[in-house]
Amino acid sequence: MSNELSFHLEIYDGPLDLLLGLITKNKVDIYDIPIAMILDQYLEYLDMMREMDMEIAGEFIVMAADLMLIKSRMLLPKPQIEGEEEEDPRAVLARALIEYKRAKEASVYLQDQYSIYAGRIAKEPEVLDTRSDLPEHIDIDLLSRAMQRALIKNSRLPELARESEKAIRRLLAAKVVHVSAKIIAVMKYLRQNGRSNFEDILLTAKSRSELIAIFSATLELLKVQRVIMENEDDTVYLTLSLTHLREVMYNGQEGAYTDN
Repeated sequence: MSNELSFHLEIYDGPLDLLLGLITKNKVDIYDIPIAMILDQYLEYLDMMREMDMEIAGEFIVMAADLMLIKSRMLLPKPQIEGEEEEDPRAVLARALIEYKRAKEASVYLQDQYSIYAGRIAKEPEVLDTRSDLPEHIDIDLLSRAMQRALIKNSRLPELARESEKAIRRLLAAKVVHVSAKIIAVMKYLRQNGRSNFEDILLTAKSRSELIAIFSATLELLKVQRVIMENEDDTVYLTLSLTHLREVMYNGQEGAYTDN
């Protein structure tokens, strides 16, 4: 069998890459490298590089010297020392090749992962505040009592239908009242009138659904502290927060109520 190289001149990343290629092509055990044969093919590769006027890196020359040293050590008789066993001259080279092979296989895997995930953008998870409670200083009972008084005072609000069929028909024909619209309406009312009685704001409603929407809108404004609530003798007064006096639009949580 000829030991001549059976491949065209290939470009290797370094001397270990070249040695690994020769070992693979010759199908030899990496732990039992036939140094003489591999050295001959290694030097033949360097000769081919010279013939093609290719620049040979110094590390290729260093590896050639190491291979020659290993070959010479294997040709010398081994000293017989009782209780000691001399390490195989090829052991260091074999370990270096094993580590290089692992790194090369890992690079192939990483290249595949790069082709899959390179175009993706990762974003750190955000911790969202899911609390829906009103600020501690807000007394919901005061707001509820004001709501009840407004319901009693305003006789124009329609009573709920007792019959289910009639209630469904009224619901389908009802006008939808959005909380977001009432948020803007409450803020405009406070901008025009300044500090106002909460019940007066509630009494601007023309339907029960509009009344509920105004109440919900006020809760939203209190929650984000765009409106300040004050209590005087069980009467609730609302004032626009100084921080938001110049704001008119508010993008709050969308909600809707219908006349019923």
